[in-house]
Amino acid sequence: MSLVATLALEFREKSPRFDSAELRVTSAGVHNAFMRQTQGAQSFITPQLAQRAFSSAGNTLKIPVINYKDVTVRSTRPLTIAADENTSAFYTVVFTTLAYGFAMYPAQHYNNDVDMQLDFDKKYQAMIVKMKTTLEGLAVTALDAAKTQVIGEVTGDNNTFASNVVSETTIADLKSAYIVHDLDPMMQSNDFDLFGGDIVGNQGLKAITNRMEGFGEYNQENKTLPFADKFFGFSNSISNAALKSATGYAITDGTLGMLTRVEPDAIMGTKLGTSHEWGTVEIPLLGINSGYYSYEAAVDASSVAGGATAHLTRTGARFVDFAFDVAYVVKYNSDRSTIPSGIIKFDVQTA
Repeated sequence: MSLVATLALEFREKSPRFDSAELRVTSAGVHNAFMRQTQGAQSFITPQLAQRAFSSAGNTLKIPVINYKDVTVRSTRPLTIAADENTSAFYTVVFTTLAYGFAMYPAQHYNNDVDMQLDFDKKYQAMIVKMKTTLEGLAVTALDAAKTQVIGEVTGDNNTFASNVVSETTIADLKSAYIVHDLDPMMQSNDFDLFGGDIVGNQGLKAITNRMEGFGEYNQENKTLPFADKFFGFSNSISNAALKSATGYAITDGTLGMLTRVEPDAIMGTKLGTSHEWGTVEIPLLGINSGYYSYEAAVDASSVAGGATAHLTRTGARFVDFAFDVAYVVKYNSDRSTIPSGIIKFDVQTA
């Protein structure tokens, strides 16, 4: 009797890092900028506003504001003073719901090389990867919509302002770019200060900053000065327009804010005798306190995994769903067409 049939079985050995390239968290510099400014000293997101937003499910959250007005300075001293009332308004916070859930079948891992904890971790990680990409997309959309449409002065030899974007053009290559150095005076021409603010861009901007990092105070030309008082971040969700090689945003500190909320039962921590329960949990790598909903049930899982669980015609299952609402909020501007904002979008076009 030959031993080949028993000796030539496939070899299996766990290697946790072998499939680590399958799920990769994206570079999310814009989402991170919203989070940083939300938690910063200049933030307009007060603890009271954050708490009110977190528990606002089922209601419309509005923030009272007073609109800009242009006043007339007189050269006379009248006996009767005319009234000049402010115009108030409400800003409505718009939330977007993000949710994802999955099932766990404990008996599926009986005599299985993949244990239940590893299966849960991979499903959870896949959710984090997708949610991070989705959040970054929402953050970029909010940031781009709020970019300034007005600029007091465009500085720099090769910079122009068109279609609400400052463009540096006719340069040989990215290492010749000076756009980052020109952002401070352009921001100040709009009566904003970029000190302590954020500069976020795509990998083209990263190439520019890498070049700048190669200079120092003892080089013939010190290009590192713009780094000293700003936070730099990078995003894979900022795309270049045609012919552009780098794109980014300069953002005054205190301009961005992020609000989240969850469903009422998650806040109350509801638990039912049927195993259904709600609660909250902070999702790693997102920095967001999410609601969750879970329950147990007996199910037919014989068709799960393409029939690999045919023996599970009746088995126990655990279900969990994560859900939260998020709003990326930019400091109020009553008329973006005439009033500058603290966000400058810029790009670079090389020869």
